[in-house]
Amino acid sequence: MNRQRIKTAVMLLVAVLALVPFAWEPAQSMVYRPRVEEKLYSLVEVSGGRPVELNVQGWTRVNRKFITLQELERLAEKAAARLGESAPRMISEGDGDFRQVRIQSILEDGTVLSLAAQSLINYAQPESRGETYISVNIAQKIDTANSIFWSDTVRAALSFPFASSPQVLTTVIAARPGKMAREDQEKLISKMFSTAEAARIDGVNTEQLVSVTGFTPAIKDFLEIGDNEVNLNIAVRYHIDDGQTYIYIGSPLLAGEY
Repeated sequence: MNRQRIKTAVMLLVAVLALVPFAWEPAQSMVYRPRVEEKLYSLVEVSGGRPVELNVQGWTRVNRKFITLQELERLAEKAAARLGESAPRMISEGDGDFRQVRIQSILEDGTVLSLAAQSLINYAQPESRGETYISVNIAQKIDTANSIFWSDTVRAALSFPFASSPQVLTTVIAARPGKMAREDQEKLISKMFSTAEAARIDGVNTEQLVSVTGFTPAIKDFLEIGDNEVNLNIAVRYHIDDGQTYIYIGSPLLAGEY
């Protein structure tokens, strides 16, 4: 009887797994999910600046194992291929409890790809459990009238069976000539938050930087920070080296330096 139950359970599992791709694809095609960049680009128009760069960062925990350097290289190679790098130059290193594979590439369209796959022994976990992670950073200059999109591609590149849900930060950077007074910077951020129908949550206001975080229902994904849901981060800073004011528009938070 037990063998029969096991056989039946296995057959049911196989049947469910076989149906997953067919059940998932129609749902994706029937329900349109706007790409987060679309909302960020619309806010660039409100800012009065011109888009100059898209930056997307993402990471995921692949598994709770301490894997070999060869396995780590295969993971890094697979993620890089999904991002358009079919022949990456890998730098591999490791010791007793930490292994890492790094990839730094410039893709055909000029996009800068940085990827790191790491496997380690986490001594803070019970029984010093192993963990394996992959992180990705994409930076692409925007020098055409056409919008570029990377967030969905990065999320797909970081999707592995039984891995944690990828965390992705997307930032569009815009530039305006000249220096804006801090009061004008604050007014600009308020205007952009109003356009996005976003509620303010927190902010930083100094001589060098004005930055505000908030939440808008126009963007589906969010991070939970304390008791708040956050999915919009806008910052304004003047760069004296080129005499331009830069507007950083990110979701759920800003990625990279600003």
